[in-house]
Amino acid sequence: MGYRNLMRDCGRSADEVAQEIVKAWTTLAPALGIDLHEISQEVTQGVSHLFCSDNEFYFVLRKECRATGPELVIVAAAGKNATKHVSEIHLKAKADGFKSVRLHTLKPDAMLRLGAKSLGYAKAETILRAEL
Repeated sequence: MGYRNLMRDCGRSADEVAQEIVKAWTTLAPALGIDLHEISQEVTQGVSHLFCSDNEFYFVLRKECRATGPELVIVAAAGKNATKHVSEIHLKAKADGFKSVRLHTLKPDAMLRLGAKSLGYAKAETILRAEL
């Protein structure tokens, strides 16, 4: 698996790591929208984890417990070759004993067309939000 946790990136200078973290959040910002600050806080607190794959794809993961077993949540993802990287995350999750993977996306139809459907993903919920 070619991905690494950016918050635990060893073997590189602090400046290199900081630059990549900025690049990751900049890349993820459109996908996270107004939730950017909240999700970055989750990463800082260790609730969620920020990853990079092949220096081209950034994503945030979180583990949740369900009655059916542990679920891996792809909180946000952005970059190149999404289908390839989501497939790798899916396979790693299965190997690590997760019973399901939940993918958050603003564009579910596009993700399903681009290959997520072949991994067994299907629409599971619709969220409606009103800003007050």
